[in-house]
Amino acid sequence: MKIILASQGFTTNEMEKEVAKIVDKPAREINIAIINEVMYELESEKSKRWCIRELSNIEKYIGGKIDFVNFRVHSKNEIRKRLMNADLTYIVGGKQHIYAKLFRETDTIELIREVAEKRVLMGTSAGSIVLGEQIQSEDFWKQRYQISLKDIECQELGIVPFNIIPHFLRADHAKWTKEFLEDVLVDNPFPVYAITDEQAVSFVDGKIGFIGGEPEIFGKN
Repeated sequence: MKIILASQGFTTNEMEKEVAKIVDKPAREINIAIINEVMYELESEKSKRWCIRELSNIEKYIGGKIDFVNFRVHSKNEIRKRLMNADLTYIVGGKQHIYAKLFRETDTIELIREVAEKRVLMGTSAGSIVLGEQIQSEDFWKQRYQISLKDIECQELGIVPFNIIPHFLRADHAKWTKEFLEDVLVDNPFPVYAITDEQAVSFVDGKIGFIGGEPEIFGKN
């Protein structure tokens, strides 16, 4: 299994090099399939400029064929064909739990697992979070999203035995400090890695690795 949980994708040369190592191909030869449906479910008031920047970084660092896979339009067989034709499947971020709902409604969770086993799977932000375990801290959900854990309709997939907090220390996430996360995640039953937009956590053949330096770690190790 080869999985990369990133915050913002290809933001550094180190990210490119480490992803190429995991894919086992030069970056200029990597073929990539992009899943980006969450963007279309975001509120119209929110600018999508961040998505253009993230996709432009893919074009900057990845030199092979770029494909888009639409889980609402394509058949399950067509989705599998497109993902298996790519070296790297890339799940763009967007909004918490939308991907969990998407993959359940399209009955493609096992296909996502298959991609992780046979190819390389990479997510950013919400596209990373969905691949991890569902954070269990009631305080986390109450204070960060004003909801209860029991009210979450579709929980994360749990393909890797941990999860991430993306965009750590970024200006628009300034109130989610180390002290806040230490408090609300103290009893979480598995590790949660807080990563900046230049970092990622890899999970390759059962081994955890860090790209861009060691992140802050919360919950129970």
